[in-house]
Amino acid sequence: MAVQQVIIQTKPHRPVDFSTSAIKAVVDESYIIADVKYDGVRLNLCVWPGLGEASLHWLSREGKQFPALSFNGAEPLDRDDRWAKFFGTDEALFKDGFMLDAELLIDDLPCKDIAGTLRRHEAIELSRFKVMVFGIVPMDVVLSGQEYRVTHSVMKYHVAYQVGLLKKRFPEIDWQVAESWDLFSMEEIDQTYEVVREQNMEGLVLKDPNGFYKRSKQVGMWKCVPDDNEDGTIVGLVWGTEGKANEGKVIGFEVLLESGHVVNACKITKAQMEEFTAKVWEWMRLPEHDSTPMPYAGHTARVTFMERHPDGSLRHPSFDSFRGISDPKIKE
Repeated sequence: MAVQQVIIQTKPHRPVDFSTSAIKAVVDESYIIADVKYDGVRLNLCVWPGLGEASLHWLSREGKQFPALSFNGAEPLDRDDRWAKFFGTDEALFKDGFMLDAELLIDDLPCKDIAGTLRRHEAIELSRFKVMVFGIVPMDVVLSGQEYRVTHSVMKYHVAYQVGLLKKRFPEIDWQVAESWDLFSMEEIDQTYEVVREQNMEGLVLKDPNGFYKRSKQVGMWKCVPDDNEDGTIVGLVWGTEGKANEGKVIGFEVLLESGHVVNACKITKAQMEEFTAKVWEWMRLPEHDSTPMPYAGHTARVTFMERHPDGSLRHPSFDSFRGISDPKIKE
């Protein structure tokens, strides 16, 4: 997998872990905004106007291009002449360009399949896209690296306005405002969380309505998701048991979790078993393989599990997916 260069250091505001005390303090003072957390890929769509057109980049949260969206050097909607009307009238909220902070969905695919699709150097029909927008920031603020001192309670109206114009000018893409509620108690948060989980959504992102859009992972936004997955880094292989059907095959990975525990994440599919084993055996046949890193060493991965024990270890950890898109060693 080719390593993609950073196009723009977007540094989007990322939610921190759920904190009952911090969230309760916000609710006690006013209320909290609860956005649906979709099972897609974080998208930072950067657009800036030119003479009669506009340039743009479809970027990951790491500021890197998705291979499938920079196919043959052309990105969707780049230098499309419809931007002239968008920026040339009073329609555009930010005349000097903007970044949409959104979740990119493709068809009804789960996140791991969306990531796989975006990794391939194959063009994707725009009609398959669903862009769930939850933030918009002026491009000059993005490039400055500073926080955007517009409250979350106001930004959601900016998002609704700009999404409406995108739907009008570029109807081939399904632009939508991320579903959101204003909640006034911890009980409402719990009830809403249960509803979205029953609808097979990933969870919620909670926002302080009086907080600002900050850069990178900072308080003011909290993720409310089930404690059943954790990301980590692959540090080794798990081989099938001698004398069993999968002897000589890679059946999983040793993963160093962000919490510091190392687990054997297995339960991969037969197709993955064949793919991973073939790649590892190809590496092992290299004359210099002792001095060459194992093909999957350092790759970021997501591990799912049934529950977390008091000592921090996991019950029934399983390999879920790789987390890298533009770079296998960077979580995106």
